[in-house]
Amino acid sequence: MKILVTGASSGIGFELVKQLCADHHDVFATGRNKNKLTELHQLTGCKFASYDLTESQQVMDMFKQATEELGGLDVLINNAGMNTRKCAIDEFSLEEFEQQYAINLRAPAILCREALSLMKEQKSGYIINVTSTVAKRASETMAVYTTMKQGLAGFTGVLMKEAQPHGIKVTNLFPGGTDTNFRAASRPEYMHPESVARTILGLLKLPEDVVVHEMVFRPLVELE
Repeated sequence: MKILVTGASSGIGFELVKQLCADHHDVFATGRNKNKLTELHQLTGCKFASYDLTESQQVMDMFKQATEELGGLDVLINNAGMNTRKCAIDEFSLEEFEQQYAINLRAPAILCREALSLMKEQKSGYIINVTSTVAKRASETMAVYTTMKQGLAGFTGVLMKEAQPHGIKVTNLFPGGTDTNFRAASRPEYMHPESVARTILGLLKLPEDVVVHEMVFRPLVELE
C-alpha cells in the first residue's frame, strides 16, 4: 500500500515507518527533523521530506509531493502532534495556542480534506487519525492540548460519516501514555512506541469488510 505518515521523525511515527516498510509498504515519511528522517530513509528506504506543519501552504505542498512520489495514496496516518507545556488556563500564551492549533488540528484537517478528495475518486482508502486519550477527559494544566485533540476527535467523527459512502475507512485512535521524547521524563511503565506502531499496523491487516471506528488503548498501569 501507498502510505503517508506524519510525525515520522521521532517516537511512534519513526517506529511505525520502520514497521510499515518491513511489511513491504511504500511509505512517504514527513516530520520536523530532517536528520532523523534521513536516518529513517537509510534504515528503511522510505521516501521522505521535512515540512513545517504550522504553515498551511507547506502542508499542501507536502501532500502534493507525497502523492506524486508515491503515485497515489491508499492510507493517510495523521500521527504528528505536540504539546508545548502543561500550564493553567490563565497562563497559556496566544503563540502556543496557535502553534498547537496549527499542528494538532489544522494540519491533520487539511490532510484529511485532500486525502478524502483523492480517495473519493478511487472509491477506496483509509484515514487513521492519532488523537489521544486526553480527548476523553478534562485534565488540569492540559487545556490547550485537550482542546485541539477533542477538536480532532470531533472532526474525525464527521469525516467517518462523509467518507463511508465512498468506500473509505476512517479510524479514530486514542492511545494512552507512551514512553517517547514527547515527554520531558522517561516513563518506562508506559507503552513502548514500537508497541503502539505494531497496534496501528494491525489495523491495516484486518479483513476488507471490517473497520475499527474508534480504538482506545493504554498501558497496563493506566486506567481512566
